[in-house]
Amino acid sequence: MDILSSGNAPFLVALLLLLTIGVLEMLAVLLGASLSGHIDAAIDTHPDITLGENIFAHSLSWLHIGRLPFLVILVLFLGGFSLSGLVLQWLAGGGLPVWLATIGAFMIGVFCVRWCGRGIARYLPRDESNAVSTDSFVGRMATMTGATAKAGSPAEARLADQHGRSHYILIEPDEAGVSFTRGEKVLVTARISGSRFSGSTNPWPDLL
Repeated sequence: MDILSSGNAPFLVALLLLLTIGVLEMLAVLLGASLSGHIDAAIDTHPDITLGENIFAHSLSWLHIGRLPFLVILVLFLGGFSLSGLVLQWLAGGGLPVWLATIGAFMIGVFCVRWCGRGIARYLPRDESNAVSTDSFVGRMATMTGATAKAGSPAEARLADQHGRSHYILIEPDEAGVSFTRGEKVLVTARISGSRFSGSTNPWPDLL
């Protein structure tokens, strides 16, 4: 079977996307950031989902959405989808219709998220006690990870909440004429809006 045949196209694209995500995540880590952290912050992922009787919410919970970082869920699905699709076409000698192989691989990818995600979630326990409010970031120390921040021009910073989880915020000096540079420790002094905060220079440089 020719692995580059048209019947394998959806699975090769998924595999290429999976490899691209891996490369981007490694580059982000080298730059002192986190692709996963940015994605979770952008979609406002919460530690838990209120189930109620909503079938859609039940489906999200079944796939561990809200319990696992979104990037982990995406990687599990892409891995299961691409590899199972290639295996299905190999077993069929490359003669399986693309639509049929895609449906089969999609179902396997979903179950891969379910079963593999359940194993990973055991090592990432998140319950109600771990939920934090962005207002609780005030008074914590953050480390600048982005470009220079000036009053009215915030830059990215990383901080850890009371549970040790990392969060990425935008922060700017609370005084004109002050700037924060990459790697600098900053005290978060107030929440401006959303994930935007103001801060001041580390008042305890000898301790922190």
